[in-house]
Amino acid sequence: MSALDRYTGPWDARRAGHLLRRTTFLSSKRFVEQLVQRGLDGAVEELLADRPVPDPPLDPATGQTWVNSTTPMQGDAQYRLAVKGWWLEQMLRTDRISIIEKLTLLWHNYFATEADTIADSRYQYHHNQKLRRYALGNLKELTYQVTIDPGMLRYLNGDQNTAQKPNENYARELQELFTIGKGPERAPGDYTNYTEHDVQQAARVLTGWRVQRIGDPSTSIFNPTLHDKGDKQFSAAYGNTVIRGRSGATAGQEELSDLLEMIFSQEETARFFVRKIYRWFVFYQIDQQTEREVIEPLAVLLRQSNFEIKPVLEVLLKSQHFYDDQNIGAMIKSPLDFLCMLFTTAGFPLPTDQQSKTQLLNALVGIAAALQQNPMDPPSVAGWPAYYQTPDYYRLWINSATLPTRYSVTDGIIFGSRLLPRQYILDVLAYAEQVSSNPGDYAQLIRDLEQELLPAYPLTDQQRDDLARNVLMAGGQVYEWAQIWAAYKANPTDPSARGAAKQRLQNLLRSMFRLAEFQLM
Repeated sequence: MSALDRYTGPWDARRAGHLLRRTTFLSSKRFVEQLVQRGLDGAVEELLADRPVPDPPLDPATGQTWVNSTTPMQGDAQYRLAVKGWWLEQMLRTDRISIIEKLTLLWHNYFATEADTIADSRYQYHHNQKLRRYALGNLKELTYQVTIDPGMLRYLNGDQNTAQKPNENYARELQELFTIGKGPERAPGDYTNYTEHDVQQAARVLTGWRVQRIGDPSTSIFNPTLHDKGDKQFSAAYGNTVIRGRSGATAGQEELSDLLEMIFSQEETARFFVRKIYRWFVFYQIDQQTEREVIEPLAVLLRQSNFEIKPVLEVLLKSQHFYDDQNIGAMIKSPLDFLCMLFTTAGFPLPTDQQSKTQLLNALVGIAAALQQNPMDPPSVAGWPAYYQTPDYYRLWINSATLPTRYSVTDGIIFGSRLLPRQYILDVLAYAEQVSSNPGDYAQLIRDLEQELLPAYPLTDQQRDDLARNVLMAGGQVYEWAQIWAAYKANPTDPSARGAAKQRLQNLLRSMFRLAEFQLM
């Protein structure tokens, strides 16, 4: 049986939940049940369906959008924050089950830009829109659009690249990080897959592109007078390809197309993309067997599909390999996964009024930044280290600074916190009744909470017993929980009865949120 053969095992909450967590920011039994009912084919079809473009962010002061303004905004830092909050809002949406936001984040990490370096919220927004538009589309076209995107031109100095004064920043990252990858360095300046000479020639191809400071913020312009019109000779790594120099208004587009055609014709480019996709959705470790049985055949499929991503995702997400037990619960939640899944699991709604919504989203952006995943502001052009830094990868998300902050967030939704607006405190009594079929039965309550909060990595019987005896009942007799719950249900407005049940549930949830298993997905 091939690793990429269609999965034929049981389609249950465990496998559907795995698919849901890896492809969306949702985590709740109600969404899992929807995917179970649809079956494997229907679930993947729903996840990969095209979705309408969301409405643009609004200025809280005016209720109008500014992202298409033809002139830069005054006091733009607040608008950059607003765009981040707008994107977080899309991640928190519960009216759809879609892979789009996870893919948009993947391509944002892959074609990384930093909002504070771009320093214009309009470019920041439109860069995100390009990633979103092509998230499920053609990778060659996505790379083309990113190359001439105003945000990327500004971020990697492409708008300073001229025939008279070439700038190699983007030409280098295009090959090293965005398409083919370096490979082993065989000699100084020879990286196997390309050379320093190829960086210089690619920079010549990319001369002449400019950002319009006054004008449409979603598009760049090409200035033929700043373009290097000579032929560009590449190295043996690219088969000694020559890109013919051109002049005129379309020279930039034509030579860029030739450059990408040359790079994407190399077999290693498809492998490089597939490895990134694999580490994003499956697992960080790629051994020789995985390379041979998963990466290589998916790379062949990607080339045969002319770099359309949807066929590759469809095969991967329906494969035996994706649902292997060793891959379920094997990832540590990123900060954005942690926050969004916490909110969707708790069932917290987004505010309907713009001011309250902005307050919440700004708070969540601040928490994500404290957890070391500031959306739209990765630490470098390479993205967040957890997605590439060997050997630790995802484990980098958990450290002496971020773990206490994660605990503060989960404690905060139970007891209240300065980190979040006051209304985001979980009604633990209502939550127990919502989640559990029989909250008065301590064993059933803990199992139901486990399925809701810790679905990726089941607890042991010893852990469940410890939660019942030492946490829920604080060392008392477990049978007493039924009495406490019954007293509350008999008189829910009685402060004493209500307080006794509430306090024990708060302690139970606090401990479950602090389990290592809660950090896994």
